Amino acid sequence: MAYGRHESFYLRNKWISKGLKHVNNMPTFFYEKDNFEKIGLGKNMVRSLRFWLMALNLIYEDNKTHKLTPLGEVIFEKDRLLEKQSTKAILHSELLNNLGDTATVFNWFFVDFKETIITKVELKTIFKAWVEIREPKAVSDKSLDRDIDVLIQLYTKEADENDPEDSIFSPFTSLQLIKEERMGNSSDVIRKSAIKYDKEDLVAFYYTLIKYANKEKVEFIQLDEILEHSELWGKTFNISKNEAIDILNKLTLDRDYPLEYVRTNNLDNVKVPQIEALEFLKVKL
Repeated sequence: MAYGRHESFYLRNKWISKGLKHVNNMPTFFYEKDNFEKIGLGKNMVRSLRFWLMALNLIYEDNKTHKLTPLGEVIFEKDRLLEKQSTKAILHSELLNNLGDTATVFNWFFVDFKETIITKVELKTIFKAWVEIREPKAVSDKSLDRDIDVLIQLYTKEADENDPEDSIFSPFTSLQLIKEERMGNSSDVIRKSAIKYDKEDLVAFYYTLIKYANKEKVEFIQLDEILEHSELWGKTFNISKNEAIDILNKLTLDRDYPLEYVRTNNLDNVKVPQIEALEFLKVKL
């Protein structure tokens, strides 16, 4: 597990586009002494950007160079500005997968943490207690506090409506997975909520389903699995059973890759088309 590698910076708007562009043009970019001048960010922000690109499974490191992952290549080509809600939702799901064990707090909050409403103070206390049980060495309170702060900012930092040039908001805010309510002098309240998505764009839901089927080498997935597995919709997108059923019914009508949703003997099964997740994304994103 890892903590604080974001340098206390949440992901900013346009960072993904800038980062992928520079890595694509210069694989040694993050090892260049003047990289912060080339990209127009502070030195700590450049380190934070490298963390985000790797935590989101968009780049990987190889012998002091960085290269776009297959997912990074697709998003760089199709939607590097993250204009589609589905792209943001896919990257959110990748963050929770926590490849390389570098983004512990995000997986913990959405997958392991059961509460849907809590104060920020209580959230920090519970996270610290969880880490203390699992880590053989002590982790500083400041680092864990910053992890919770960045978690909340990543999903709640909005653009300034009065400033059309504002670029310090987070692209993940539009997912509305976390809501922060100000409570005056008392601690802020944090709410976990269902993902906001375009009902005509279900690519993120289908992608995570196909990716899971590829990984597990299965053709059928049960509805309960979709709701309870750490990599699927209930945990990742915080949606209810009724919402999941509604989405599945719509996916049976997909023109390119209709899935089969079979409800028999009180056992709901989904038959997933046999296609690689990235090939699906190249067609649908």
